[in-house]
Amino acid sequence: MQGIDTAQRLTLPQIDLLHARGFRFAARYYAGNDGNPKTLIGDEIAALLARGFGILPVFQTSANFPAYFTYQRGLEDGAAARQDGLRRGQPLGTPTCFAVDSDITDPAIQLTDYFNGVFERIDGAYVIGVYGEFEVIEFARFNFPALGFFWQTRAWSGTPPQVSQFADVYQMGQKEIAPGLTVDFNFARS
Repeated sequence: MQGIDTAQRLTLPQIDLLHARGFRFAARYYAGNDGNPKTLIGDEIAALLARGFGILPVFQTSANFPAYFTYQRGLEDGAAARQDGLRRGQPLGTPTCFAVDSDITDPAIQLTDYFNGVFERIDGAYVIGVYGEFEVIEFARFNFPALGFFWQTRAWSGTPPQVSQFADVYQMGQKEIAPGLTVDFNFARS
């Protein structure tokens, strides 16, 4: 199944265009306040769901450097993602990914405390997922049993990129769909 991710808010005509071109899910961000166009809002969730799209929220306010991933930050991010999902109408039990948008050299040291904090604060409302490079996906699949969804980025995954057999979604690269609408193409295995 084909999908997209984008840091821009999707309008109804854009959603219809994506649907007509065969895309069936959209990954968007929980990135702070509703005024930030990167942030997925309730009206956008409703429009996507009404047109048959799956949604894949990814929580990312920063997460682009290894020192970000602490237990305290995991507590904060898990609580914020839970609150964002509930407030905006994300269906319960669906995945919320947490971005590891950085080249991680030792996931055991750099990510374990962070995801323990996330797990504590999501409190079962959503399936916890991870967005990251090949090594992060592979490590998380075998070492973080609380994670139930894996979204792999092509970035930092080697040249040519290695694709994890455990990636539920693989981010393939960017393309302009229409003037003013540039997205990353993604492929979901199920």
